[in-house]
Amino acid sequence: MVRDRNVLLLLIIGPVIYSIYYPFPYSPEVLREVPVAVVDLDHSSLSRQLVRLADASPDIEVTRVVDSPAELEQALWDGAVEGGLIIPNGFRRNVLRGETVNPVVLGNGAYFMFNRAEMLGFAGAVHALSSDLGRRHQRVVSVSLVESSERGAPVRLALRAASNPTGGYSTYVVPAVAVVVLQQTLLLGICMLLGTWRASGAPFDLKRRRNRLAVVLAAATICFANALYYVGLVYWREDYPHLGQLTDLLIVMAVFSLTTAAWAVAIGSFIRYREQAVIYLLPTTIPVIFLAGFAWPVELIPAPLLALGFLVPSSAGIQAFLNVDQMGASLTQVVPELMSLTILLLSALILIFAKKSGPTK
Repeated sequence: MVRDRNVLLLLIIGPVIYSIYYPFPYSPEVLREVPVAVVDLDHSSLSRQLVRLADASPDIEVTRVVDSPAELEQALWDGAVEGGLIIPNGFRRNVLRGETVNPVVLGNGAYFMFNRAEMLGFAGAVHALSSDLGRRHQRVVSVSLVESSERGAPVRLALRAASNPTGGYSTYVVPAVAVVVLQQTLLLGICMLLGTWRASGAPFDLKRRRNRLAVVLAAATICFANALYYVGLVYWREDYPHLGQLTDLLIVMAVFSLTTAAWAVAIGSFIRYREQAVIYLLPTTIPVIFLAGFAWPVELIPAPLLALGFLVPSSAGIQAFLNVDQMGASLTQVVPELMSLTILLLSALILIFAKKSGPTK
């Protein structure tokens, strides 16, 4: 493996490079200061207060206040802003009358992260204004400041995300995609190696079953070492949460590594030339990500595709890794995922040993 530079790049260098460059763009974790515009058709003190509250939100930044929806639309088309708020005419008058007023929020639906930040920023500003108006009304009827605050929010919800405290995108996506990287780099590297052996002759006789098992164990060792590198160093460097027990996590790593290695050798036994590994297997990476059930909820994946995902180690591997490492699940709570990996491991070993000849010349 070390003598083949391309295989070495995939098995060792590739995961290291990925661990450096992929988390970097998401290091801020949460999108902040999304540029937005406000259409103020009321031009009152209350509408200006709403604009100030919106600009105070950490999620958005009010870069311009315009006088017509047409100006806002043009700014959206030009890309100068990513969303906007339309304050209707008669805003202050209707509020003082006790009538419900509905400002219009425009979000960029093409980018869900932008859209989420805009909605949160504007919703927070409107809620803060409504609360302030409620407290003012309570004080008018001779209620103390503390009592008016309690009346304005009699029920308060405290939100705490255990496995992703910051609500960040990097903490959500990198640990899941890292499992796919471990699998796909091992798959491509082993298949290229076996394709080379088939074309030029293996360094040892792969017709013997114990030699095929040796390749599986060697590949599993590399996968296990890369998994230790990610969980022990990369996740620590990026400050991703670790809530599970180390012994449980090591068992998950071992089962996943063995399954992925056997799966790669089983597929590689059908590769005639090393180029075929890149041509046939590289395009499978994106479908594998979507079949894993983290980019899109498992409950919404069609049943045939969900069944197809059980044939890929990363589908169960991602759930096992995330549940144990980031969510603090015990080993007994991930038994279904481990059973799925074990069945896939046994199936791959049966296929490897049942094949009459390995990828020899």
